[in-house]
Amino acid sequence: MSEIVASQHELIRLTDRPGFHDAPGRDGHGGGHSVRVRVLGRHTPGSLLGHDWLDCEIAVTAGSVHGRFTIVVTDRQLQQWEQALERLARGLAVRWLDEEHGPELRIEPGRPGGVRVTVSDAERSGVMLRVVLSPAPDWLREQRALLDLVREAYPSEVVEVAPGVHAWRDLQACKA
Repeated sequence: MSEIVASQHELIRLTDRPGFHDAPGRDGHGGGHSVRVRVLGRHTPGSLLGHDWLDCEIAVTAGSVHGRFTIVVTDRQLQQWEQALERLARGLAVRWLDEEHGPELRIEPGRPGGVRVTVSDAERSGVMLRVVLSPAPDWLREQRALLDLVREAYPSEVVEVAPGVHAWRDLQACKA
């Protein structure tokens, strides 16, 4: 697997492999089609409710078309993304962020070596962008590595000790 490099933390980096649609390759330079989820930082750092949530941006590029959607990703949604990667490895289509409000990401394996990615923001903007990608053969491994890097950079520091009651994880360890 190639080295995973990003100027910001990326949770998802789906790009055409070089040679398709004037693809930028993994360094992100040039044209090409891509769907990326960039982590911008913690939603409310230092606050028990929202500290572990991540402010993110979905960026879709297809030639001269660019779309950006802001989202908040929870630990539960990171777990759902991990499960989605397992389903994709079995050749199944997935929906991620399939919530009532906000953008939804759908990834459907297509022709051999290809995937169709749809970002739909029906509730807020009414916009839907679909991109057909021909990612590198190890694209799923890269997505798992990106997820691991995000979890390492933004570890879960809050624990729910009772329904609706949260505490800092390190304080709970001190009480044990």
